[in-house]
Amino acid sequence: MPDIQLYDCDTHFTDHLPELWAEIGFSPAEAPEVVTDAGATRLRLGDRLFPRPSGQGHGNPKGLGHLIGPGEDEDRAVFMTKHNIAAAVLQPGFVGLSVQAVEDAETRLRLLDGYNQLASRSCARSALSLKWAFLASVEDPGWSEETLRQYADDENLVGVVVRPTARTAAARLNSPETSPLLETAARLRLPLFVHGGTGCYQWSPLADAFADYAMTHAFGHMGEHMIAMADLVTRPDGLPDDLRVVMLESGIAWIPSVLGRLTSHTRRLADNATSPTDIFRKHFAAVPDPDEEHVGWAIRQLGVETVLFGSDYPHWDTVEAGVWLTEFSGFCPSGQLTANTSRFIPRLVNESA
Repeated sequence: MPDIQLYDCDTHFTDHLPELWAEIGFSPAEAPEVVTDAGATRLRLGDRLFPRPSGQGHGNPKGLGHLIGPGEDEDRAVFMTKHNIAAAVLQPGFVGLSVQAVEDAETRLRLLDGYNQLASRSCARSALSLKWAFLASVEDPGWSEETLRQYADDENLVGVVVRPTARTAAARLNSPETSPLLETAARLRLPLFVHGGTGCYQWSPLADAFADYAMTHAFGHMGEHMIAMADLVTRPDGLPDDLRVVMLESGIAWIPSVLGRLTSHTRRLADNATSPTDIFRKHFAAVPDPDEEHVGWAIRQLGVETVLFGSDYPHWDTVEAGVWLTEFSGFCPSGQLTANTSRFIPRLVNESA
């Protein structure tokens, strides 16, 4: 067990179990369906299978079968104890990462509402220190802001999570329509988590150029986060002063160079008073992966104040805390890591103390 107590900002809710949806009144016809297709278990929403089984931008060939544990309290307790995790944030599972690809607005909003009910209930019922992030939709910003306010007093709510990109390029994080959502999140001291996922039929122009899973996985997360980061650091009306943004599973080695290029080009061509690099350093945190090359250089460029820990449990690429600490504690010692978490996700640290 690591000596350092960790706060895990990226663990995943097992949200695809049919019995969960039945508990909140979804009929079998309404609820997400788990099916077997070509030997792999997948999620069915409408007439689509998730993760996308094949073709451009397809997802994990193992479908839903790439989990290393069921994601219930029993296995989470073992994992959290082994890695000395004081508290963990439930991020969307297969349903939450896929639902925004549903084209019918009424169906999409009902699923989004159901997801948030389930995440809230799961944390309230858990014997563990589990917190959750409200699932918002950039395609439905008005509904998202109004519904978020209804959960303002939920003691286990610690953030808001969005996909980096929406179903199409028409809905963006730089849109003025998202301003009320960002302002409400900031007022409630809730960070904006940005989390992608491969094979979910989102607008993902880099990933959709490939039909090889290694390439769609590499370019899906990174490419979508490039778009989201650029949208947020160049918003015409800026970001709310107190808003914090946490990029999850984005990789970080690419961030300094892309920020530098954005800063160079906006200064020369857009007369931007505050540089994207300065905006990032004020508002953003990232979660480094010990397997990523050049990550130490990126941390030095971005600053240790931007570093947070996330395990990605129970996904196949779950990060071992000991490996993470071996790689990063020299850059970001325990006191700095806790201070970073308190700054970016204050409810996670304060409510768990």
